[in-house]
Amino acid sequence: MRIVYAYLIMASSKEQALEFIAEAERNRSELECIEFKDMRGGFSGSSVWKSISSFSHRPEGGYIVFGVAEDSNGTIEFVGVGDQGARLKESMVSFCKDDMVSCFDPIFYDIEYKGVQLLASYIRHIPDELKPCFRKSLGVPNGACIRVANVDKVISVAEAREFMRNSTPFKYDHLQAEDVSMDDLSSEKIVSFLERSAQRTDRPSLQVTAVGAFRSTVRNLGIADEFDGTVAPTRAGFLIFATRPPQLKKAFSRYVIRCVHYKGVSPASPIIDRQDLDGTLDNQIEAMQAFILKSIPLQAKIVGTKRVDQYEYPPDAIREIVANAVIHRDYNTVETYTQVSVFSNRIEVVNAGNLPPGITVENIKESQFSRNITIASILKDMNYMEEYGRGIDIVVSTMSEYGLMAPIFKNAANTFKVILLGKEFVNLNRRQLAVWQLLQTPDKTITSAECVTMFDGVSKSTVSNDLNSMVDMGLIEKVGAGPSTHYKALY
Repeated sequence: MRIVYAYLIMASSKEQALEFIAEAERNRSELECIEFKDMRGGFSGSSVWKSISSFSHRPEGGYIVFGVAEDSNGTIEFVGVGDQGARLKESMVSFCKDDMVSCFDPIFYDIEYKGVQLLASYIRHIPDELKPCFRKSLGVPNGACIRVANVDKVISVAEAREFMRNSTPFKYDHLQAEDVSMDDLSSEKIVSFLERSAQRTDRPSLQVTAVGAFRSTVRNLGIADEFDGTVAPTRAGFLIFATRPPQLKKAFSRYVIRCVHYKGVSPASPIIDRQDLDGTLDNQIEAMQAFILKSIPLQAKIVGTKRVDQYEYPPDAIREIVANAVIHRDYNTVETYTQVSVFSNRIEVVNAGNLPPGITVENIKESQFSRNITIASILKDMNYMEEYGRGIDIVVSTMSEYGLMAPIFKNAANTFKVILLGKEFVNLNRRQLAVWQLLQTPDKTITSAECVTMFDGVSKSTVSNDLNSMVDMGLIEKVGAGPSTHYKALY
């Protein structure tokens, strides 16, 4: 890989940039490999991110040349960068580092052309395992582009999926399962899965009794594949269709789900029940939901003229959250377990790994990607997953139907947490909700003075009452004294 990178660096040069600039001037148009930017008004990330992404995906990379203006008629004017070259370099490097995901630092060339000073920024191609390169604030697919002729085009959902299939974080589940053979898979479970899938989709039942037909079918589904000339289970196939708990194999021993039911509102509370769940992924989903349901109150409710029993939290929301934890877990991360904590006022599900590249807390409802494509596909066919993008909507809507707050999502260091808040949180006023949401950012704190500035016409005493009430509820913690007093979320 280092040899490839060295070649790409050597392939770019000031002379090459000059040739492309001259060719673009002759053609009165930008080229597939060159993009012009005026920048007389200063650096703007909004004007360069598409080209950074596009050229990062282009095998030969490409040049963004600052100091060139181009109008819709194809007139190219070399306006120069003046004495702003150093500042532009600094701004580009900072933008690539802080605002873009998966791009290399640009290589810069100071160029004099037709009596003016230009700055050429060479954007290097990134390897497949790092793709896609995208703007962090926009995510995928909206923040990623490819170069079509001389235009930067935002990629489609299908193109984004193709990028991610080739990236390292998304290869886990279709690689070969370590120390496992086809004999470790339950053929009965696979056949039953195929029959149910055929019935659900109104397809003819597949005849897979012959060994050859069976192996062909499981390969098409990603349950197994050919590795070094031998058909063997994939990690997805083994995790779902193993005859015995996959955790008995050393390579899969950490894929246990740790469930704890606490008496109070913190991990310091007495423990009522605890259980470590192993087994295949579908069995883990069932066991997680069963543990939570037996740990939360089941209350009587009058609906019309009938008395019905209803859990404090909607079972459909719980099922979506636990299924997503299993399906979207970062199985490359083995330093920690997936954890379920049932407190007296909330449910927390903490998963190993951050959100997949391009997925953020802000766009999670619209996201349509899983880092485990084969696992997601099989478990979706097993009815453990809604259509892509609908699961979070179901959680939000069912929580609302129960009169509960929307779930809280926290993307922290190497973990992703979902919190379902109980009925005691319903009484939070709009100011408290705003503060609570603000403090969900990792390591975020706030002072009472900052709270006052958030709300027009609200007195300091009102804000103090809001904050003190949240402290009493165990939502936030008061830190320090006097002018340095600030507040932080406890969970």
